[in-house]
Amino acid sequence: MAPPAEPPALPHGGLLALTEEPQVHEEGVGPAPGADDEASILGSCLQPAPTQTPTPVTIVLTPPSPAVGGGVSLAPPNPPQDFTSCSWYRSPTADGNSQILTYNPGPPPIQTNGSAHTGRETAEPGCSLHIAGLTLNDTGSYTVQIQSQTSPVLTTVHLPVSEMLPRPTVTPNQAQVLESGTFTLTCNSSPHADTLLWLRDGASLAPSDRLGLSPDNRTLTVSGVTRGDAGAYQCEVRNPVSTERSEPSTVTVAYGPDSTRIDPPGPINVTFGSPLTLTCVTDSVPAPSYRWVLNGTDMKETGTNLSFSPTTWAQHGTYECRVHNPVTSRTAWASVAVRVMGESPGGAHSGLSAGAIAGIVIGSLMGMVLVGVGVYFLYSRCRNETPRENEAPVPVYENPPPTAGARPVAQPGKPPDPSPIYETLEPGQQDVYEELKK
Repeated sequence: MAPPAEPPALPHGGLLALTEEPQVHEEGVGPAPGADDEASILGSCLQPAPTQTPTPVTIVLTPPSPAVGGGVSLAPPNPPQDFTSCSWYRSPTADGNSQILTYNPGPPPIQTNGSAHTGRETAEPGCSLHIAGLTLNDTGSYTVQIQSQTSPVLTTVHLPVSEMLPRPTVTPNQAQVLESGTFTLTCNSSPHADTLLWLRDGASLAPSDRLGLSPDNRTLTVSGVTRGDAGAYQCEVRNPVSTERSEPSTVTVAYGPDSTRIDPPGPINVTFGSPLTLTCVTDSVPAPSYRWVLNGTDMKETGTNLSFSPTTWAQHGTYECRVHNPVTSRTAWASVAVRVMGESPGGAHSGLSAGAIAGIVIGSLMGMVLVGVGVYFLYSRCRNETPRENEAPVPVYENPPPTAGARPVAQPGKPPDPSPIYETLEPGQQDVYEELKK
């Protein structure tokens, strides 16, 4: 409270004479005009000066972003040189129930603790308040009141205390989703994180029609999954004192196989003993199973590559690769023709069994017989074919009876004529004589 105003200075000798000669009026003796006004002025000079209004100032925090476990100083800049005391309160007002301490600069300086003192607060020169071993509960409003004859101060500051954020985690830590499906990831972090971001392969993600975030950004949902959505997902949390990023959560997108092929493409010519490798190529996640088939028979080979060197004729034929994705339940296949050329190491066709060779021989003989029978049948049919109506009729010849004198008579005593006797063949009826065939 400001002291009362000092009285007017006394003249030399230490006495102040307030004398006034009475004036005579027609009505009588009395005070001179204007005496009441002079007394009023003198009374006003003896009244105390009014109290000054406290000035708000900006409190400086050092460090500007206090962290849990550390310390902080709250200092009013340029406190009045003539301040007589300062008091700190843990509230937005100068409430006595929330008083931390009162500091008197002295000499000697004196600190008087209040009801809100925790044992961690100390006053420093210049009316600064230092708090050690900060906790999250120290976050809040602090008020300082500085008593001064010339420049009293009353102001409030907000103290934010941040924790060093622990490293967040993402659940699930790995996920496999079908193409066109949906997956959800959750960031598990401290509730005191001020900012939360999502990243895929190190690049920040922004919400879209397929990518949705919960109001607090802690849940990420991706729908209509494409192959490009596969990757390493992380969440990053921030506050004024720390930034932490989670370990990657791997998301794989299952798809395929849509098709497959065999390299090299066919047809392939390979000689006996020459190495050959067939490679089954497909695009599928996860990696599919492989099965090789030769001429419709399972070869019990399950790898991507099939390597062999032909040694028998049985390795000649159509090779087929079949791939199957157990997650998508899709299957694809491709085939290639392989022709084995030359002689096998054991001689021509040595790769064939004795039964196979006998079968080939018997088959060849039977083929020849069938060809001969067919030729004979066709030849006979052509010989027996009836003449057409527009062709000349086939002549029929018959033997007429011998006429008298047509044959010489043997003379008595002579041997018969050894020369043959010929008879003339003349046309006759078909019902009497047989047709002569060529």
